[in-house]
Amino acid sequence: MGKVKVNMVIRFLKDMQAEKVNVLGAEEAQEDNELIQKVIKDIELFYEAELEG
Repeated sequence: MGKVKVNMVIRFLKDMQAEKVNVLGAEEAQEDNELIQKVIKDIELFYEAELEG
């Protein structure tokens, strides 16, 4: 996918986490944000070689 795109996707997901907290509140957003964090971790692991290079 390319390092730039991977970083853009991760940045988007992190921004989404922040937006969920702003809209729903920390408690309501917690479950969704945990799922999003798992996706971020999966992306980082899958594209590890590209992110290092």
